Amino acid sequence: MAAMASTVPDAGGPQPLQPEELTLVEQVSAALRQVGTPEANATVAAVDRQMQSLALFGELLSRYPSPLEEQNLGPMRRGLETLVDSLVCTDQATFPFRAPTQALVGRAMNMAQINFLRMLWHVSGGLPDPAQAATLRETSARRLRASVHTRLVEEVLVDIVTDSLVDSSLRAQAVRNLAQLWGNRLTWRVHTFFPILAATWEARQRVRVIGGSLTGNCEIFQLLTSGGDAEFVELLLDQDYGEVELQAFREFLFGTSSEELDRLALRMATEGLSSIELDSRVDEGAAAARDAGSILFEFFRARLVQCSARRIAKLPGPRHTAEGYVMLAWLAKQ
Repeated sequence: MAAMASTVPDAGGPQPLQPEELTLVEQVSAALRQVGTPEANATVAAVDRQMQSLALFGELLSRYPSPLEEQNLGPMRRGLETLVDSLVCTDQATFPFRAPTQALVGRAMNMAQINFLRMLWHVSGGLPDPAQAATLRETSARRLRASVHTRLVEEVLVDIVTDSLVDSSLRAQAVRNLAQLWGNRLTWRVHTFFPILAATWEARQRVRVIGGSLTGNCEIFQLLTSGGDAEFVELLLDQDYGEVELQAFREFLFGTSSEELDRLALRMATEGLSSIELDSRVDEGAAAARDAGSILFEFFRARLVQCSARRIAKLPGPRHTAEGYVMLAWLAKQ
């Protein structure tokens, strides 16, 4: 399909979408124009409006100073190291108040971009040509997942920064990596920053949870053969790993909390069972109506909230997600 000139109004600021994403927008819009119905034309107009809003986000983002640059206000000076000093003293309650404005704007822009790509995914699925619909929907899904990956890495790093029991040098290193993400929001991508996470998240969505003896051997095999990076497992389960890291990994593999897995293990012991089947049945109709990016986001957030609750209530179990423990190991090697 020949590329068309972009219909996006120039908002005067950097464009939040990558060239591949702009090409996707042009292809979806061109397909809708070929349909030519009033409904299709209205959808094109809606896509253009959302593109304009994203461009305005880019302009707004550029108006705020980068956390990577030194700023002066009268006798006061601030830069990356003062940001590090400030954020390593925060917790989950105070972090948003101390985060730089550019970080907060960028976070909102990232969510707007996720919602925009989700809209393209829905629109593509409704195109009358099945082959074209499948191709554009898969492209939309892939770009959507990449944006979700960015949001998740930011969540992982913030979770580390706000844990007072993590070594301060690791928290400081996490802040520096966050500043790189915030200061390069328009070009920062997970697959270049931390490719093992992107590859493993992609592979995890292809894992069919079995259960069995709850050791996770079958799920690990699926993860690795589906494209998961072996370094993810190596970083998580290195020679110094403990019980909490193992519990976090089991939560990642099974999509079930450690508390529920413990209850299932107790039931197996009580009933003399050697294996148990976890309910991984999928409502195909419901699954088709949801994009993989949303499923991944909810899969991660559910585990993150559980870990945060354990930290706040001082309960046993993982204080971080499997991704968090992998990030800690990676930061220690930096």
